[in-house]
Amino acid sequence: MPVRLLLSLTLFAVHHGTESAAQTGAQTGAQTQPAHASPTHTAPAQKSADGAGALAAPVVDASRQSVARPPLSFDSPLPRPDIAEWARGEPPDFADPSKIYLLNFWSSAITPARESLSRLSKLSDQYRDAGLVVVGITDEPAGAIRHLLDSPKFTELVRFPIGCDPDRSTYHQFMSQSWQVSLPTAFLAQAGKIVWIGNPRDVADVLALVTTEKWSPEGRREAFEENARAIKRAIEFEQRLDNMVDRRDWDAMLGILTEMEQDPSTSIAREGQLMRVGVLQQAGRTVDAIQFCDTLVQTTNDWQVAAEVARMLASPLFAKAETSRATIAALKAIGLSKQKEAIPYCALAEVQARAGQSDLALRSLERALALAMPEEADAIYERMQQLKPPAAPATRAP
Repeated sequence: MPVRLLLSLTLFAVHHGTESAAQTGAQTGAQTQPAHASPTHTAPAQKSADGAGALAAPVVDASRQSVARPPLSFDSPLPRPDIAEWARGEPPDFADPSKIYLLNFWSSAITPARESLSRLSKLSDQYRDAGLVVVGITDEPAGAIRHLLDSPKFTELVRFPIGCDPDRSTYHQFMSQSWQVSLPTAFLAQAGKIVWIGNPRDVADVLALVTTEKWSPEGRREAFEENARAIKRAIEFEQRLDNMVDRRDWDAMLGILTEMEQDPSTSIAREGQLMRVGVLQQAGRTVDAIQFCDTLVQTTNDWQVAAEVARMLASPLFAKAETSRATIAALKAIGLSKQKEAIPYCALAEVQARAGQSDLALRSLERALALAMPEEADAIYERMQQLKPPAAPATRAP
């Protein structure tokens, strides 16, 4: 059984505001996809009072926070990127103190990372006179992405330099040193210092403040660093669980999950609960797994938890699909989300598809598509195409 904690590496508020479960799977934006994550499982952005979406403080237990800090954080000097090759444009002068630099780490294999390029081109145009220099950085060789950049769509959409970092030296300078693991991730620097790190979809609000001299990192660095510490703890949990998987030591894994459920990070605690379902099932304790799902659905006020439980109950994780329970969970997720989120409808669609109700599943996905954020839309559309019946072959007129 693959360890699902891989998703915890992509869940934290540096990318969305406050901590939230399940940033995305590989098809909608996570660099590391959880083993049982829906391909359209994405958390909503949440905004702080000043409108900067990635800056609200996470809900954590201060008594349990570590004093460790990532080496690269707010107010750190901007590292000089070590770019091996430029697939588009010329290398900027990263030493110009009059410029505002926005470095976006992305990958052509990740839908939201690709979509971030269009958003950043618009910001590049909007703030060019204010000194903004946008740079995209990927660890893919130039030859692997030129076909994308030269395509009709991206020739127009990408209007800033794209650097290639196949040896990941720049990735290490920025991503590793700031304890970040998901793509896309952006680093904003002014006057030679980093002023913000987060998901590029949130950077417009930050730029509006930076360029009008209204930006203040007060309280925001602490929130970012606590999220970074949570990511580091998630990595440590993952490593411990990996050690137990090969041994099939289910009791030890359940013990680790108990620690996760008690973690001050709401995301890690949530993932511990959801992983428990899979571990119980893998341990042959199907009745316990189903009962735990019932408890989660009855007690949760989190639409993401209810949606994920619905998806699990309808997935091949259970040899016999628990469609009635899964339907209840999906409908609760829809209610908790106030019918404003795409993911609960995606979960309901998976339940309906497992029950052989493809027509109903397509209707649910149509509703999801109407509510979806841009980075969710492609995967939802692809799932719709999978569920549509094949077209009847054309017949010749006699």
